[in-house]
Amino acid sequence: MNAVALRSATLLALIATTPTALADTATLTISGRVLPGTCTLNAPAIALDPVKADELTQGDNKLKTGSLDFSGCVGVTKATLSFAGTAADGDAERWKNTAAADAADGVSIALLQGATGTTYLKNGDTGIDVPVTGSTATFVLRAGYYLPTVGAAKAGAVQTEITVTADYE
Repeated sequence: MNAVALRSATLLALIATTPTALADTATLTISGRVLPGTCTLNAPAIALDPVKADELTQGDNKLKTGSLDFSGCVGVTKATLSFAGTAADGDAERWKNTAAADAADGVSIALLQGATGTTYLKNGDTGIDVPVTGSTATFVLRAGYYLPTVGAAKAGAVQTEITVTADYE
């Protein structure tokens, strides 16, 4: 047998003994959803200045400015706020003093929208819009003591917790 024939026979033998490879295909499906953007909401505590019980007047007292701060906003043009907590006894416009120990009596907490004005933020309020420009926004508010009846206040601690929820668009 000549060399060319020997090589051809060897090649044919190798091909015949090599198993045939099987092929298979699959379709990879990837899905998702693009949601509206989001922000990080920060609600710094508002520490009211101390006041003597006999210096309180009927209505709002010692209002102090605070804010809800939005940062890191991406894809957001507006935040819509809602407020939840415990309303003051017999007064849905104010918040109950829920101090756990040594609580003041006859005093509730007022929370108002903006740096000025008389719009109270109360339990169950929804749909309060905050425009977002760029990556930040601020919602200014004021908090203070509220005395419903003159002479009703008794000294002690004043505190409340309010849950603020922000929905983003």
